[in-house]
Amino acid sequence: MSVDEIAEQTVRCEHCGVEFAGGDACPQCGKLRAQVTCEDDPSQLALFRCVICGRAVCHNLPEGSHAALCDEHRTIPMIQGWAQVYSAASEMEAQLIVENLRAEEIDAQLFNQADRSFPVDMGELSIARVLVPVWQYGAALEMIQSHMDSEGEVAFACPVCGEVYEPGQAVCGSCGAPLAG
Repeated sequence: MSVDEIAEQTVRCEHCGVEFAGGDACPQCGKLRAQVTCEDDPSQLALFRCVICGRAVCHNLPEGSHAALCDEHRTIPMIQGWAQVYSAASEMEAQLIVENLRAEEIDAQLFNQADRSFPVDMGELSIARVLVPVWQYGAALEMIQSHMDSEGEVAFACPVCGEVYEPGQAVCGSCGAPLAG
């Protein structure tokens, strides 16, 4: 059997049970198929890779079905193999971001825990989360940040006429209105 055939062979992750092919680590939890040198401490062997960046990690190992994350990415909320790339107070704002990510060929989904029958804002419990597959987190974050204004608000369309604009545009090409930057 060649190296390429072994790499493409489907295996079941011994940590989380997900079946995957290719790569040396499970894409959902980061469990390595074979130990490698830890990138944080070369004197130790790593059992996992950060599912966001692929860094071999030997500290802060995941428990249960959680994903392995390096120190840089350990604060990113994870939900069943999906990474939260953005959160919004309104479902409409989050859905707009999901649609724009999909337009850029980045898989995205909305995860909203709001209870529509309960009229009180539950804060962190009711936020609308924009989730992307862990391997698309970097591209999704970069795309969202390219549409962020100086106050940290994300905008994809002209506030005057609603025309979609590209990152870096200072003036709306449709109506001439100044765009936040």
